[in-house]
Parts: sequence; C-alpha cells; structure tokens
Amino acid sequence: MNETMRAAVFEREGVLTIKEVEKPEIRKPDDIIIKVEMCSICGTDVHIMSVPPGYAATPNTILGHELCGEIVHIGEGVSTLKVGDRVVTNPNDYCGVCRFCKLNLPNFCENIIPMGIDADGGFAEYVRASERVAHKIRDDLPASYAAFAEPLSDVMNGMQKIPVTPGDSVLVCGAGAIGNLFAQLVKLSGAFPVIVTEPNKIRRDVALQCGADIVVDPLNEDLNQIILDATGVGVDYAIDVVGNQLNTCIYGARKGGTVLVFGVNSNAMLSVKQFDITTREIKILGTWLANASFRSTIKLLEEGKLNLDPLITHTLPLEDTGKGIELLRKGEGIEILIDLGL
Repeated sequence: MNETMRAAVFEREGVLTIKEVEKPEIRKPDDIIIKVEMCSICGTDVHIMSVPPGYAATPNTILGHELCGEIVHIGEGVSTLKVGDRVVTNPNDYCGVCRFCKLNLPNFCENIIPMGIDADGGFAEYVRASERVAHKIRDDLPASYAAFAEPLSDVMNGMQKIPVTPGDSVLVCGAGAIGNLFAQLVKLSGAFPVIVTEPNKIRRDVALQCGADIVVDPLNEDLNQIILDATGVGVDYAIDVVGNQLNTCIYGARKGGTVLVFGVNSNAMLSVKQFDITTREIKILGTWLANASFRSTIKLLEEGKLNLDPLITHTLPLEDTGKGIELLRKGEGIEILIDLGL
C-alpha cells in the first residue's frame, strides 16, 4: 500500500474535506514530486467552492495551484532540475504540440491539464508536476513570497498587453491580491494617477499601502466624477480584476482608452452598450493565465521589487483551508496562505 499524506479534497459541490490520501508517485519520465511549503488560496478556489459553482472542477480533486516547494523525487527523463531544488509551478500543464501551443500560446492549450482543478493540486503535503512547468527559485526566497509567483505571473501576462508608460493614468477595479499587484506594477511603470475602486474598507486601506494614489468606495462615492476630476478625460487604462466590472471600466476610460479584462466569473452576464465602444474607440482586451511570464515574475520576487507584506492577511494550517476560503469569500482576507509546515 502506498504512503499517505494530508490533503484538502474537493469532494463535490460545496464540500471540501481534509483527509488522508495516497502520496503522488512518478508516472512519466518528466514528472517531479514536490514537497509543498506554501500554497495560497485563489479566487478560483472560492468560485469552485461556491454553490452553485462559479468555476467547474473535477470532484475528488485536491485543490490549490499557487504553490512553492522543494523537489524530493524526479523522473528518469528530468534534466534541468534536481532533488533539493526549490521551485514554483505554472499550474497549467500544456501539451506543447496542439495548434495553440505551436502558436506559442500554451495558455490556450487544447489539452491543458489545470492543477487544483482537474489534476491534484497544492493543498497537500506533496504534489506531482511536470518538469516543463516547474521554475527554480533561490533558496533564500521566503515561501510566503514565492507563493505569489503563479498569480503574479498571470498579472505579468496582462501587463504585457498594456504598455503603461510614465504619466499614464490607470483605473484598477478591485483591491484583492490581483488588483493590488496590478496597482504596484503600473506604479513601477510610472503611472499617475493610479485609481483603485473597491467597496471593502480593509482592501481599500491595503491599496493605499500598495501605492494607489486615489482609492474610491464605489458604494458611497461617485467614481466617474472622481476619475474626471483627476484626469480631465478618463483613464488611459482600466483593469477589471473582479470579472463583472466591464461597464465600469468602459465608462472610466477616456476616448481611445484601453480596457483589460482579467477577472473570471462565469456567472457574470453583462449588458454592454456597443455604440459607446465604437464611438469612443475603446479597446477591450482579455488576458488569460500566464504565458512566458514566470521568469520575469521570479526576478521581481527575488529582487524584492514589490511590497507583498500588506497583502498577506492570514497564514493558516492545511486543516483550516476551508476557513481560509470562507474568509476570502467574505472579503475578510486578501492573500491567505496555507502553510504545510504548520
């Protein structure tokens, strides 16, 4: 009988159970086994655990995909990594041979295997991944920072689509972990003003610590008027990290401005006035997962370019994974880390 480990398993709609499961083993020559140090809770995990779910996952799958850890076993075909290396992972394992992979768009892989959704993930003591999606990190990078690599790499993919330059104005809709990462990156690019809109006071306060120039409570303040007062014409770039703020972004952007849609919410069904997009020449871009953005992400983390401490609101043991998901759902946390060493 195989050895067992603790894991947080998505059993069925709305049910997450901490239980003993079999440890993963090497199956393919390019497999690696990672001893998980830290895995953070993503908004996707919240959507998976919602009833009805806002994002579909396979029942009896271990959740979690924003992880870091140490390699403890490698397959016979692994050549670029070794036992003892610390790594972060792109959780979306791509085939490399489909039509989109051959277009250098592995984030659209037709055979993609998403960790923590359709394959066992990082809310466990050990996880299996393939060599091609694992990226080595320095031994001295704290696990609490390394756990940001996956979400930050997604943000970096989005940043590659909006060439923010010094003096550009930016609106960020949502001040969770993703929104605050966007706010910091556009500030590093020289943006001013950076306007963040967020109804949650805890998150608004953190946005100020992350460099936002103006923070707006959209439930009690006139966002559009504040944008006009600050910019005169509307922002150059508007970013929706929530998944249902497209109209807010469209009408916050100036004529000729750009909207970047990052947030994922499969239940959001919006009515959009196309006439205003056409006559104001608004550019609307989607961004999906990471694509060739992990190396630059790791450099940012290793060189300490971002202020991550204000984002880390909770560090919990594996047994409290469900509690952490609920804290994130209620807006009582931002970056909630599951520490597998606790």
